[in-house]
Amino acid sequence: SAIGIYFANSIALQNDGKMVLTGYNNNRSDYDFSVVRYNSDGNLDNSFGIGGEITTSIGNHHDFGNAVAIQSDSKIVVAGFSNNGNDYDFALARYNSDGSLDNHFNTTGKVTTPIGNGNDYCTSMALQSDGKMVAAGYSFNGNNYDFAVVRYNSDGSLDTNFGSNGKTTTQIGTGHDYGTSIALQTDGKIAVAGYSFNGSNYDFAVVRYNNDGHLDAGFGIGGIVTTPIGNGNDYGNSITIQSSDGK
Repeated sequence: SAIGIYFANSIALQNDGKMVLTGYNNNRSDYDFSVVRYNSDGNLDNSFGIGGEITTSIGNHHDFGNAVAIQSDSKIVVAGFSNNGNDYDFALARYNSDGSLDNHFNTTGKVTTPIGNGNDYCTSMALQSDGKMVAAGYSFNGNNYDFAVVRYNSDGSLDTNFGSNGKTTTQIGTGHDYGTSIALQTDGKIAVAGYSFNGSNYDFAVVRYNNDGHLDAGFGIGGIVTTPIGNGNDYGNSITIQSSDGK
């Protein structure tokens, strides 16, 4: 790509077969969100952005795009994190089908969300059938990182019916807990996977939330499951829900 995506982190398929790739690129002073759309034959889609490519500066510092999803109205949502000058916050941008920023989304097409007083990293995002967006990752609690989930209304505002004013964090162990992937169940429950430090090394970790953002007591122990695979570090990076049985 001419704009130089140094890291491509996520891909989504449109109903028309076009492919949307997101990540970040260097603007010669810092990193910006980067989005590229390809036709089904692999050529850049010239009807999108400039020659099929878009860069978006969220703030005045580094911005990293990590996840992309396509709405039913063909608008494109990209999630990641942005440096506010002191630390990182969750960040989302929404684009119209032609690649222009959607000014119906937080009036600017962009929104940033601090969770704690330190770094907040969004690693994954999913779209609910009602148009709400659920972003997941991890947030610094002052001592270590916890799973973090934020839900937005379709206009980019925080959904105050979710967690505490749209946000929830979950401490799994006594050390770092990293949320890396999110999936939505058909019953509205939210599953987030990642890994958690058990005191000696990292184990797979899955947390399930009810639709209101509170932990689902019917899953694991108080909504949390950790699984050691071997005798060393075990990293969970992606999750999906089986359509046949909900596993």
